[in-house]
Amino acid sequence: DYSGGKYWSDVARKIIKSHPKKNKVSELRTEVLLHVSIDIYFMPPRDISSILMNCYHDAMKIGQVDSALISLFLAWRFRLLGGHNLSMILQFFKDRGKLTANHSKFITTFVILDAMLLKELTGQSIDCFSVFGDSICSLDDLRSEAESSHDNRWLRNFHVIKMLTAYWRGDYMAADDHFHATLTCPTAKMPQIHSIYHTFFGGLLALHLHRQVGSNDDQRLNQGRQMMEKFETWAQNSLPVFENKWLLLKAEYCASVGEHENTQLLYKASIKSAQDHGNIHELALAFELLGNYYCYHGHDVDSNECFRKACVYYKQWGATAMVEKLMRKHSLRMEPDAFSELQVGKSKNPRE
Repeated sequence: DYSGGKYWSDVARKIIKSHPKKNKVSELRTEVLLHVSIDIYFMPPRDISSILMNCYHDAMKIGQVDSALISLFLAWRFRLLGGHNLSMILQFFKDRGKLTANHSKFITTFVILDAMLLKELTGQSIDCFSVFGDSICSLDDLRSEAESSHDNRWLRNFHVIKMLTAYWRGDYMAADDHFHATLTCPTAKMPQIHSIYHTFFGGLLALHLHRQVGSNDDQRLNQGRQMMEKFETWAQNSLPVFENKWLLLKAEYCASVGEHENTQLLYKASIKSAQDHGNIHELALAFELLGNYYCYHGHDVDSNECFRKACVYYKQWGATAMVEKLMRKHSLRMEPDAFSELQVGKSKNPRE
């Protein structure tokens, strides 16, 4: 009951703000909790990120450094997953990474996971482990430590990030392994933003592998359909957040079951929705998947045009490694001017 959850979260906010002896620390922590667990179904990640940045500044003003750093980390995670410019996020890691590490090694272990995804998308080298000295030198060390301490929250985050990095790299079997590994972790007590992307990319993975393995793989097809139906439900809460993802999953599902009369229309509808709502990362992804569809059916001219547009939007997002991968895979040649020809509407542009 998402509307019910939203109703009671609003009630909680009103009670805390109207209480005659309200506690600023409790108010801040409640605000952060509600934004990252309830509002994710109703507000775009970049809007929540802006609110979390305000929470960070408010917490610093009253000396709540732990709460401030948690808000800061969450704000940048929302920006990373929500399509904010990756170059700016990369600069954040360089500017604030050591500050976070010096104050909280616990938060740093989560920051490192996001840095791994950022590294995959941008192709930039990021020094993540020097802050730990010789005790932790790799992601495997962090995983071993989490497994020995039964830190299921970190392990769940680990598998989601590994799934996303493998998907963007094009290693779909590895991504599928991490998707299912996430399901073996105990369920989180509260909804989290990475769970939404676990569902979204899990659906894309299932439908891609269904087509790759063969039409007899009904388990993956059913998995993809279930994910698609979840996003249809979520889209009723917020079209700006979920519509383009739902339409993209629906396009992939139609491609998987041979409903070709609807497939192209759904891809294009997803592209329009992503563009209208400023979801530049998913706009690029939709063009890439439409290009794959055209390529599979032998429409080389149309597919190359889609891949070029995907490159333009990946470049604007800051995903340089994705641009290089597409150009290499499809032998594309693009003039430098081509990367500035297409723009997402300014008023809804997540890059700003």
